[in-house]
Amino acid sequence: MPSPLFTGPSSIRHPGERLAFVWTLVFAFPIASLIGVVLHEAIGIPEVALFLVIAMLYVTLARGRLIGSSVMIHEAQYPRVFAIVRRACAALEIPMPLVFVREDYNVPAAALGFGEPYALVVSSHWIEHFEDDELAFVVGRQLGHIAAGHARYLSLLSVNGNENPVVSLIFGPWLRTCDYTCDLVGLLVCGSLDAATRAIAVTSFHHFGRHVNVAQFAEQGTEIAGDPVLRLGEWLGAEPYATNRIANMRKFESSARFEALEAWFLREVAAEPPALPARGEIHVERGDCAGWWRRALSVCIDLVVVVFAWQALTMGAAHERTSPAVININPSPAAIHSPVSKSTDSDDDDTVTVEKNHTVHYNTSKTVIGQIVDQFVRYLGGLIVFPIYMALLVGLVGQTFGMMITGLRVVTVDFRSPGIWRSIWRYCLAYVLWPYILLISPIMQRVMVHDRWSGTRLITSERVLARSANRVNYSPG
Repeated sequence: MPSPLFTGPSSIRHPGERLAFVWTLVFAFPIASLIGVVLHEAIGIPEVALFLVIAMLYVTLARGRLIGSSVMIHEAQYPRVFAIVRRACAALEIPMPLVFVREDYNVPAAALGFGEPYALVVSSHWIEHFEDDELAFVVGRQLGHIAAGHARYLSLLSVNGNENPVVSLIFGPWLRTCDYTCDLVGLLVCGSLDAATRAIAVTSFHHFGRHVNVAQFAEQGTEIAGDPVLRLGEWLGAEPYATNRIANMRKFESSARFEALEAWFLREVAAEPPALPARGEIHVERGDCAGWWRRALSVCIDLVVVVFAWQALTMGAAHERTSPAVININPSPAAIHSPVSKSTDSDDDDTVTVEKNHTVHYNTSKTVIGQIVDQFVRYLGGLIVFPIYMALLVGLVGQTFGMMITGLRVVTVDFRSPGIWRSIWRYCLAYVLWPYILLISPIMQRVMVHDRWSGTRLITSERVLARSANRVNYSPG
């Protein structure tokens, strides 16, 4: 039976969340371009596509930094936090994330990652500020981002910081609805509106939050509600006003939806959250693999990203090769009598002589990087960029941007990470055999030729989670 938390008439999801997501996608590029004009910077689709690729690599490498420089929480390492996370994950029916504690003076907690297992990062600076029920609210909000499918998109935005004014202006409407949704998840997890409002006060005002009369603070929202100018100030940030968050939770707590979902949340659940497939112990089944149309959609998204990212790189190289390099003054009498003259004595430099003896030398000689790029495209062809992009992201991240959007991931036949070399082999096969693969793909459906020969599979996330729903022995490794 599917969880009623984000589906059906009792869904906890903010009613404007999906619409805000669609409108954000529609207006993201026009707003980014307008901001670029104001800032005298080129911000268009090519630059955004290149940013997406870099952001995916950055977030994946950041997990290594977490493991190497943060404390991983488990039953023997800070059991207070681990018990709160485990209990909430079991009730929400989501696999246990990897839980880390690190020093962060700005963000109390954050959920990161593009797929299971996600990482839940809690700040050591904040952790002792919270009582257990307040910490349950803070943790529950982040688990809500994971359960609702927000985390992978928020991870991309976190590279540039959600408090960045540009990010807030472009993605703010959707980010604020996500916060409203996850506040309600946090309220269910902590089980107390008082604890939830106290947690908001502490995260907003640090130590001073303990001295704030939360009820009086919440009443400040009525003043904002009566002034449209004050309401517009919320658009400058990625988070809703704290007063609006409290009002939203109050409204939810007094509704019939809260009673129904609270009863569901407090039902009898397993002591452990659903466990992910144990790598190396079970094998991918045919039903776990992605179907033809989902594969095709993923490839189309990746083609768009690669085309525009490549355009951003090549346009930058072209601009570097054709920019003016030298401006000289030519005192020769010939230049005085000739308004414009052109010298073609050199194959590398074009010299344009302008009136009043000004000579502009345009240096069109290729830089070392430009020569490498040109040779690369000439001998291998522009299409080689696509399999390189696929192999790089799959080898390091486990999925491409298109796979992230469509909920797909590449694994070995026993659910291990494919690694960089196996990924290279997989996409070398796909590059060479793509006409044959395209021809027979409707027949083969779920397991393609390059899947079989490389020992990899393209799996769907929800199918794997459904298979593991009855497993109770979780291992974070």
